[in-house]
Amino acid sequence: MKTKYKLITASVITTLTAASITALNKMIFISSTYKETLSQNKGLIYKWRFGDIYYTKRGEGKPLLLIHDLILGSSDYEWKEMIDTLSSNYTVYTIDLLGFGRSDKPNITYTNYLYVQLLGDFIKNVIGRRTDVIFSGSSCSIGIMTCCNDNSLFDHIMLINPDSILKTNQLPNKKTKILKFLIECPIIGTLTYNIMASKHFITEDFLIHYMASPSTLSNKIIYAYHESAHLHGADSKYIFSSIISNYTNFSISHKLKDINNSICILGGSEENYIEQTIKDYQDRNQIIESFLIPHCKHFPQLEQPEEFLKQCQVFFS
Repeated sequence: MKTKYKLITASVITTLTAASITALNKMIFISSTYKETLSQNKGLIYKWRFGDIYYTKRGEGKPLLLIHDLILGSSDYEWKEMIDTLSSNYTVYTIDLLGFGRSDKPNITYTNYLYVQLLGDFIKNVIGRRTDVIFSGSSCSIGIMTCCNDNSLFDHIMLINPDSILKTNQLPNKKTKILKFLIECPIIGTLTYNIMASKHFITEDFLIHYMASPSTLSNKIIYAYHESAHLHGADSKYIFSSIISNYTNFSISHKLKDINNSICILGGSEENYIEQTIKDYQDRNQIIESFLIPHCKHFPQLEQPEEFLKQCQVFFS
């Protein structure tokens, strides 16, 4: 009889705990998005086969497509300071990749090739012509693979602080697959994601890894990334689990030499190992140009927008 009561007690405690964590998760998702920092008023929807893709279109002239980084909370907010100026000379397209921001976030494994398909379809079906393109951070390897898959899609290609060759070679293994499984578990996995996607940890990442000067990190940036990381509730965790498990990586070492497009790497002067990364890329493709923007780190488009725009004008003219 005592054993029976113990089992009942344990069951009740477990149920109450699970219910409490579930309620906490829901409260976190609601409180994270109420500010509506990411405006959807000017956006359009591309009905792709794996989900709705949020994008914007501004300006007139030759098309220029802006692709955000693949970090927690990424969205087209990364280009906020660029669009008005660039749209005076270009038809500027921004996109929230599948799994990010205001786009759908299906429960799938997100891979480099999934995004290669998305970009190819988007350019053909929405833009409708060859385009200049800017890739940021980890999305640069997607750009390289997309170009290798169909070099008629892109004209000029700018890569902002691309991942090192070594990092792109890091592919899924047993440990990362287990990590992916744990994060995708209901309740506890969702709570773990919410902790990782909290304002505290997002702010810490920006101060340590992404910004050279704390004074350039505004509350609006944190609110935007925090909101993007929680839109669509628990579905936000699936892209995160794929990224940290290396599914969005792809070894580009042997692909770089096959690209004949005009390519420029734009780096932040204080980005870790950026000079070595540029050298490794240029060793594999000697036509790659490069330029370092001073006094910034991972996001020159956020820290030094004027200098960033100046370099865009030089490269894309």
